[in-house]
Amino acid sequence: MQSPAVLVTSRRVQNVHTGLDLTVPQHQEVRGKMMSGHVEYQILVVTRLAAFKSAKHRPEDVVQFLVSRKYSDIEEFYQKLSSRYPAASLPPLPRKVLFVGECDIRERRAMFDEILRCVSKDAELAGSPELLEFLGTRSPGAADLSCRDFSVLDTDSQGGDDGDAFDFFQQQDRVEGEGLPTLDQKGQDAGKSSEEEEEEEALDPLGIMRS
Repeated sequence: MQSPAVLVTSRRVQNVHTGLDLTVPQHQEVRGKMMSGHVEYQILVVTRLAAFKSAKHRPEDVVQFLVSRKYSDIEEFYQKLSSRYPAASLPPLPRKVLFVGECDIRERRAMFDEILRCVSKDAELAGSPELLEFLGTRSPGAADLSCRDFSVLDTDSQGGDDGDAFDFFQQQDRVEGEGLPTLDQKGQDAGKSSEEEEEEEALDPLGIMRS
């Protein structure tokens, strides 16, 4: 499994007390064979925590990277936090349905964004081993930035040699409060068409099923 590209950014960490910012600005629909497929929610991480840096990074560097997670991944992470930290006040997890329409996907992305923002603001949760495992560069769902479509993000700084190849959040700052457009990418991934994924995140391309 290829590790995600961890890049230096000029952005400041908003949650100074935790050293970590988490957002979910977009999603990706991964198509398999026939009518199968699932949805991945793309999590953007901005942090100054040493746990996410490599030896080439300086202590004062702020880094950023992207990981993609399915509903089941986020649900498992949520349940682990709720079990180990019962006093934590987390927003509710979005409901689970068999057939997922566009409205469900948009609602889920917004709720996941709220949950992870809440996690990143809590000092205990932000430093928890559960979060480190969830965002781990070797865990399922981690992928190189070159494999992703960043059409909704600002990549004007691409091509630099100082590590600032992408600045995911410049555009996010400009449109915060208005809501980012979601990414409706229909990639082909025949290797992710297991029966479990089909049942969990069955897409509704014909618009027949709506909640």
